[in-house]
Amino acid sequence: MAPPPPAPTPAARLLREYGWDLMLGSIAAFYAVMVPYTKVEESFNVQAMHDILYHNYHIDKYDHLEFPGVVPRTFIGALVIAILSSPAVLIISAFHVPKIYSLLTVRLVLGCVILTTLRLFRVEVKKKFGRHVEAFFVVLTAIQFHVLFYSTRPLPNILAFALVNLAYSFWFKGNYLRTLQALIVAAVVFRCDMILLLGTIGVTLLLVFFSNGSCKVLHKHCSFVHWFHGTS
Repeated sequence: MAPPPPAPTPAARLLREYGWDLMLGSIAAFYAVMVPYTKVEESFNVQAMHDILYHNYHIDKYDHLEFPGVVPRTFIGALVIAILSSPAVLIISAFHVPKIYSLLTVRLVLGCVILTTLRLFRVEVKKKFGRHVEAFFVVLTAIQFHVLFYSTRPLPNILAFALVNLAYSFWFKGNYLRTLQALIVAAVVFRCDMILLLGTIGVTLLLVFFSNGSCKVLHKHCSFVHWFHGTS
């Protein structure tokens, strides 16, 4: 009888589990390093993260008091990324490293957030459709410039993209309540045009409900209605 195959090494297990993430993360990091500077449409969130990280609670020094812009916008996305970036930025400030590296830090942290939610979606794709579809999904993402380049750009639609990835991962899991919650937060906080995606997925879930009459779906639907009215 042939001897059993040797157990994979820790490095092999790590590569098998996170190899796709390493590839996508490397490409996104390359884009962030090669193009670290800010486009005009990113300036609101970049300036907001700068003020949160460097002025902290000194609200009177925030740039947006003097230049609020023509459209009211939220600080929530910038606040989350700034909090996650704060340990690294604190070290950068302590050693008087140029601020361009703080900008690169927040870009890389944002990319990690986006790619983490994309991983959750990818894992559900693998569970539902198999490894070949997962591989096609990753390769298609890698060869498209747009997704990985903009994953490190602090735009409202990129911040909403994280919630969309979560919504699709919840949808594939069959957790319809969490799917709708994620899309509602994305629409209310970041992008109102997310209502279009929320509407189409909501109609799909209604068709599923009416087609199978599942008590489980009914229970989740009622729980969602209760949650929605409780937050309004």
